[in-house]
Amino acid sequence: MAKYTSPQRKDILQSIVFILIYVAVIGVGAFLLLPRAWTLWLGLVLAGIALLVQWHRRSTVYRCPSCGHGYTISFLTDLAAPHGIDRDGAWLLLRCPRCRKRQKTRVLKRVK
Repeated sequence: MAKYTSPQRKDILQSIVFILIYVAVIGVGAFLLLPRAWTLWLGLVLAGIALLVQWHRRSTVYRCPSCGHGYTISFLTDLAAPHGIDRDGAWLLLRCPRCRKRQKTRVLKRVK
């Protein structure tokens, strides 16, 4: 199991920068490609989402608030799980593989 730590300010800023780059590319792509090449623009949107989810999946770990078990999730789970941010940080609504409880699970940074 990978080691993990709470995300630092630079990790949060890195996430914001990646999302802003994605939004900028999609916006410029929409301006240049819609409506003539909408299929190319849609491919750009889907590829960008796939890259963001894959990066997020590889750089994060989740810890169950009930039993403390740390675990990773699949690409599809990361894509489809409800996400959110509150005053305590980012969370996903996940089911712990050990205790089987479904609850808000904090997002933690994976340490290599």
